Parts: sequence; structure tokens; C-alpha cells
Amino acid sequence: MGYLYLLCVALMFSFGGTCVKLISPFFGPAYITFFRFAVGVFFLLLLKAVKRQRFPQDFFVLARTVLGWILFGAVTKWVAYLTENYALSHGPSYGNIITQPAQTVFLTLSSVFLFKEKLPPRKLFCILLCMMGVLFISWNGRSLDAFFQENILLTGLFLLSGICAGCHVLSQKMIADRMEIIDSNLSIFAVAALLAFFPLLPGIAGGELSGIRPDIGCFAGILMFGFITGIGFYLNARAILLVPFYMVPIIQSTMVIFAILWGVLFFHERITVYILAGSALFILGLIGLQLSDKIRNRSKVI
Repeated sequence: MGYLYLLCVALMFSFGGTCVKLISPFFGPAYITFFRFAVGVFFLLLLKAVKRQRFPQDFFVLARTVLGWILFGAVTKWVAYLTENYALSHGPSYGNIITQPAQTVFLTLSSVFLFKEKLPPRKLFCILLCMMGVLFISWNGRSLDAFFQENILLTGLFLLSGICAGCHVLSQKMIADRMEIIDSNLSIFAVAALLAFFPLLPGIAGGELSGIRPDIGCFAGILMFGFITGIGFYLNARAILLVPFYMVPIIQSTMVIFAILWGVLFFHERITVYILAGSALFILGLIGLQLSDKIRNRSKVI
């Protein structure tokens, strides 16, 4: 079941760009970010109701003990989604495929500098593969002038999104042994929803939303984005407990294939050999990073 969960997560998150493209004609990136958190919290609460799972009596006591990590995870996830949604609104629907290798490389380097783990040549080579893959995708065969004027900003935002998403993973790791999966995600996403909502108040008070008439596609995109956020992270956390950890990003990387496919089918976006080559490079890099971890752990046991 763990592998099935991961495939479902990869499929769900591959629709992220599609959701943004459905919502962005009516709402900007800041609103999209708030909708994603708010509706995600709704689906997590609905999941608790379906599972008949009550909040523990000492929930607020537990939350206070990890409040710093909750705030850290909420702020970084808010920035991750805000930057990703802005870049998706102004670029191709599959552009967020860059965030996965950025997150993995960030977490690998964090383990080296924060937890004093070693960085063997094999891992360094895999990191270089990931970086080359990102470079190929962002370059996409354009002239250097076009690259620096058009692509580098969006690429930088996707990379920042991946780094902030990695920070969110670190916060989840620090909370995991003290709070239940749904409760920890609810805590982080609820705080993130508040952070995303406050900057919207001046515009709402000034009548920014007057005259906006979202269509069915927009409403579907908002609901789908919230479902992906709430249920997707829950399934991902469940899967981590059922499969070898090194397999998680390997299966998640199939999101790249789905995301590119949706861009072609739904928005008729052009896929070049640079996009395909870059995707292949960073998928190989991700697989190499995780397999090197597996080899290292086996050597420790021996």
C-alpha cells in the first residue's frame, strides 16, 4: 500500500500547475496560496471526522512544546507556495518540477551541515546531475539574453520554493515524534493560512474582489488544490512509514512525467528536448542520492 500511496501523491501533486492555471485568470498568487491552505485545512478536518479521530486533550500543551517548529514550518511553507504559485502563474504549468530536486539537494546539504553527515563523491556527483537538470529545463535552448531576461527569475522562484519546502520537511521531522500526523499538518497549515490571509485584508477592504466572477473551472481548481494539499501530505506521511525511505523521492519523481503530460494535454504547451533531458538528469540524480543513502546504511550495518 505504501507504494500505491506514493504513486497517488505523485499523481495528485502533478496537478498543481493545472490548478494554478485554472485559478490564476481570476485570482493572483497570494489568493491562490491562501485558498490552498484554507481548503487544505478543511479537508484535513473532514478526514479527522471520517476517521472519527478527536483532538487529544493535551493538544494545545503539545502544540506549545513544538510551537517554534510549527511557526518555522508554517512560514517556510507559506513562502514556498507563494513563490511557486507566482512562478506557475507566469510560466509553464509544469515549471514546478524544478522544486523536487531543489528540495532534495537542500535536504542533503542540510544533513551535511546541520547533522554532520558525510558527503561522498557519489552524492556530490548526483547533486551535480540535479543541478544540470534544472539548468537544462530553465535554459530550454534559448539565447543567453532570453535566459537571463525571462527564465532566470521564474527558475529562481521555483528553486526558492524547493528550499522552503525542504525547511517545511525539516519542521515535520522535528515534530513527528511528538504530534500525530493529521494534527501536525493541521497546526502548520492553519498557521500558514492565517499568514497568507493577513496580507490580503487591505485589498479585500478596498473592494479588490468586486466584479470577479469565477467560473466552474476556477472553483474546481480551488477545491482540487486544497484536496491535494491536505490529503496529499497525509498520504505521503503514511507512505513513509510503509516503504524504505530511499524509495520515497524516487517514486515521487514520477510527478515530472505527469506534470509535463498535463501541460501538453490541457494547455498545449510545447515540450522540447531540453525539458526532457533536464527531467531525465535530475530524476537520475534523485535516484542516485537515495540509493547512495541505502548503500551507506547497509555498510553501517555490516
